[in-house]
Amino acid sequence: MGPVRSKTIAAAAVIAAAAVIAGALAARDGLDAGSGMGLYPMAAAVAALIAVFAYGWPRLLKIPDPWHITWLLLLAGWGATLAATLSALPSPMQWMPICLGLGVVAVFASQLVRGTGATRRLESTLGALLGLLATTFASGWVAVLNFAQLGANALVVPIGAAAVALATLAVMAILSKRLPGSTRMGSAAMALAPLLASGTLVYFTQRLLLQ
Repeated sequence: MGPVRSKTIAAAAVIAAAAVIAGALAARDGLDAGSGMGLYPMAAAVAALIAVFAYGWPRLLKIPDPWHITWLLLLAGWGATLAATLSALPSPMQWMPICLGLGVVAVFASQLVRGTGATRRLESTLGALLGLLATTFASGWVAVLNFAQLGANALVVPIGAAAVALATLAVMAILSKRLPGSTRMGSAAMALAPLLASGTLVYFTQRLLLQ
């Protein structure tokens, strides 16, 4: 992987973490002030990151006809994020498995539509399924802010996002010579994948700590 791609991955990881932190702080200020903005700043930040990932992921994997995968990842991720934004405690993540399940069904349906003679069907299916995990799990970054009303530590999201970004940079630095070359958007998707997917991990970790 050339230096341009390494810089792209590093920049994407830092910018994504900054976007999550900024969204969390704006949402927390809105929740504290009762301004009506609520979780929307965080939801907007997560939705933007999902859009970048959904575009770059199938191109990173060099999947034929990448646009149908992009739309599936985008719709499933946005659906889960919107549901987490509108659903309050005790179960702000209750719709995420449904969005993931519908996305899985849509992936297999799209491969059937492509026909038996389509190229790289297995790679397309596996790549789309992994992408769905990242985009739907990202909704956890929004849902975890619901715990603010239970007295959860306000720093959980900034610390979690920063930790994931640093871990991503460390892993990418170690594996830099083994990573495949890709476009800038594909490299950005590579950096975004762990940050998006860790949203649900942060959510359930915080939930366990509050019990």
